[in-house]
Amino acid sequence: MMKLMDFFRLIRYKNLLIIILTMYAIRYGIIYPFLQRASISMQFDELHFLLLVIATVCIAAAGYAINDYFDIRSDIANHPESVLVGTKISRRSALTINNVLNLIGVVLGFYVSAYIHLTKFGLLFILVSATLWFYSSYFKKLLLWGNIVVAAFSALIPLIPVLFEIPLLNKIIILQHIPVQSKIVSVIFFFALGYSYFAFLLTLIREIIKDMEDMQGDSELGRRTLPLVIGIQKSKYVIYAITLIVILSIAFIYIIFFQDLVSLIYLALLVVAPLVFIIYRLYKASGQKEFFAISKQLKIVMFFGLAFVVVLCFILLG
Repeated sequence: MMKLMDFFRLIRYKNLLIIILTMYAIRYGIIYPFLQRASISMQFDELHFLLLVIATVCIAAAGYAINDYFDIRSDIANHPESVLVGTKISRRSALTINNVLNLIGVVLGFYVSAYIHLTKFGLLFILVSATLWFYSSYFKKLLLWGNIVVAAFSALIPLIPVLFEIPLLNKIIILQHIPVQSKIVSVIFFFALGYSYFAFLLTLIREIIKDMEDMQGDSELGRRTLPLVIGIQKSKYVIYAITLIVILSIAFIYIIFFQDLVSLIYLALLVVAPLVFIIYRLYKASGQKEFFAISKQLKIVMFFGLAFVVVLCFILLG
């Protein structure tokens, strides 16, 4: 019989907590403070936002379940100690979990979309669900496509709270004829898009590092991951280049939008310096355990990048 903890491990509960944290961080670290400065209240109520979060989490959890369903052979080769499907959870149970979670996510997605009078937004949940299925069954075999799909999903998470707030926000602005405050919608979207941009790049880096870690199993399955196609060393060069883009982008955004000491110290010590250290460790790394450790460290950097919304909120409301 499947244990509850095995179920939570299957759906990657830690990653789901990050998704929840991200959506609430965008809501209260970007949307709320910008609207407060413009003397406008949030229009998307707490109950429906919670349902939106649950819908997103269900789709993501379903994606993790189906990924393990298709990845049994690869996981046995790469991480035999952590294999769940086929050992502690039957393949049929994993497939059922995927179907049930997808159904809940899509139904809630359509309901919340109908609430903001944009039912077509519900198609987004079907699209993501289908894409995550094809990612596990097909895209992972193609050069870079699997990495790009995962990075794109990560990039979508910060945008979802804004996409569902803006329609109601536009409606109230138009009804009240607030020409100056209407610009706030563009500003909110721009800042959320910034988080989406960094989520995409950092997730892409992490996915390539994970491919370095999983080369043995991927090779046995005939997958065309970047490290298998161009080699470890050239893959490292790709990561160096993307990381440089990330660091330069952080510097650009700081110079254009912030220029305060608190942001400088935070970004330098908790984001940029750790990224430089990760690159140094990657330069020295050659084994599976080293790549695994670097992947975990990058996840911590991504968390501190998200937590920068606290500083942003302080700047806006302070």
